[in-house]
Amino acid sequence: MSGFAAGPMTCELVFTAGNWSMHHRTARGAGELRCADGRTLPVRVSVKANGGDTLRIDAGAASFSGVEDPRDVIGAYVANGQVGSDLAMRKGAIALRITGSGDWWQQGGRPDSLVIAAR
Repeated sequence: MSGFAAGPMTCELVFTAGNWSMHHRTARGAGELRCADGRTLPVRVSVKANGGDTLRIDAGAASFSGVEDPRDVIGAYVANGQVGSDLAMRKGAIALRITGSGDWWQQGGRPDSLVIAAR
C-alpha cells in the first residue's frame, strides 16, 4: 500500500472525557487519532484516576511515538512520569505524552491509566 509509513511514526489523539463514573473513578469519552501517514482512527477513551474530585478532561491531547499502524495504539497505557505539564504513559514500545484542560487538570489531577478502544 503506497503512502503508508515504512517504519515507526508519530500519531496525535484529540479527545474529551467527561462522562464521569464516581463508582469506577473513570471518565469516558471519544476522540480521533491522526497519524503522520495520513490515516485516522475514531476511538473511545477511558481515563482512570485515584483521588477525590470529579475527573473530567474537557480537551485532551496525546502524542504517540513508536507507532507502526494506527491500530497499535489500541490498549491500556499506564502513567510512568511527568514531562513538564504533560504526563508520560507507556504501553510496550509505544510511548505517549498526554495533556488536558479543565478544572481537574488545572488543579493538578493526572490520570493513572488511559484505555483506548476502536469505535
